[in-house]
Amino acid sequence: MEDQNKNKKTEERISEETRLRYIGFDVYPRKPKKFWKSEEEKREYLEEVEKKSPESVLGERDHSLVRAAVFSRVDRMVLTISSFLLTVSLFLPWFSLRGEGFHSQVIGLGYFLKLGTLLGYAPLSGALFSVFVVLVSLTILFSFVAGLISLLAIYKKHSDVESYLTNLKKRLKLNLIPLVLWVALIIISTMGMPTPFADALKVDGFGDSFNVINFFALSSFGVWLSLPCVIINCTKISDL
Repeated sequence: MEDQNKNKKTEERISEETRLRYIGFDVYPRKPKKFWKSEEEKREYLEEVEKKSPESVLGERDHSLVRAAVFSRVDRMVLTISSFLLTVSLFLPWFSLRGEGFHSQVIGLGYFLKLGTLLGYAPLSGALFSVFVVLVSLTILFSFVAGLISLLAIYKKHSDVESYLTNLKKRLKLNLIPLVLWVALIIISTMGMPTPFADALKVDGFGDSFNVINFFALSSFGVWLSLPCVIINCTKISDL
């Protein structure tokens, strides 16, 4: 009895051809009904939509996590300031040298002019001192380059937001170079290095050895601006 019922149901099934005709609206073709009953109904609906303030809809979407801005105006302003300071750091004093009867400020660009003189003391102080001197010059240079490229990327126009953020993230990654250089400088200066030529320089802050305390004691605006600005720019990379 059960087998007969199954056979009967099988016979009652719609054939493949008929089923496809239904899907294609060939069996009972009809013209689609008009959505609006009249032009008056359409006009009234559109007037009602226009009366509603679009601000309520935008406000709801702006507070949605899905629509949360990845790069807000505050982020743009902060990165603009930090990148600008990195750019101008090349022309700011990085070191302040004081001694008996003199006070000299060494700007970032001027440090390169003293590079030969500093490396001349390498035979007296050792290889570590030479590495430290070169790392300082690279830090000054890459701080300027990273700041300038980041600043240009912030205000470079793109066809869409996605390409803009992708390019900005790529350019901000250049700030990792001066950050790594800063870490290396701090590590080397923490280790310390002999400076037997200190008496000849007659600069306050120099002694028989040079360490991280001496380094930051001689530091000026360039150092105190470069390091935090590089950290700020690197922090935003992971958010983009």
